Amino acid sequence: MMNIKNFRQEIDTLDEILVQTLAKRFDLCKQIAIYKSQVGMPMMQPERVKEVKERCSRIGEKHGLDAEFTRRLYGLIINETCELEDRLMQSFKQENQKPNRSDSLSKPIFSSN
Repeated sequence: MMNIKNFRQEIDTLDEILVQTLAKRFDLCKQIAIYKSQVGMPMMQPERVKEVKERCSRIGEKHGLDAEFTRRLYGLIINETCELEDRLMQSFKQENQKPNRSDSLSKPIFSSN
């Protein structure tokens, strides 16, 4: 029989996986910002945001999660990644340069404020 310590260790492991997965998603969003800057695509893609929220809410429901909770969760994730993309794209504009794939990939994802 599992005790509270075992449950907490399992949750800690899952938290590690969640954070690692989010970091990978944010790294991919950096690459997307570079791509969008290279091709002149606007940062905000409202139809894509709606599509992701709806797709993820359906996936959540299949796994027993409340659809509204999943939409809100992805709203937070998407808002943060949009801010990240916007900061990167603005920095490229200020530098008057077309970014390449290695630009900004080694910079920290989150600010320390």
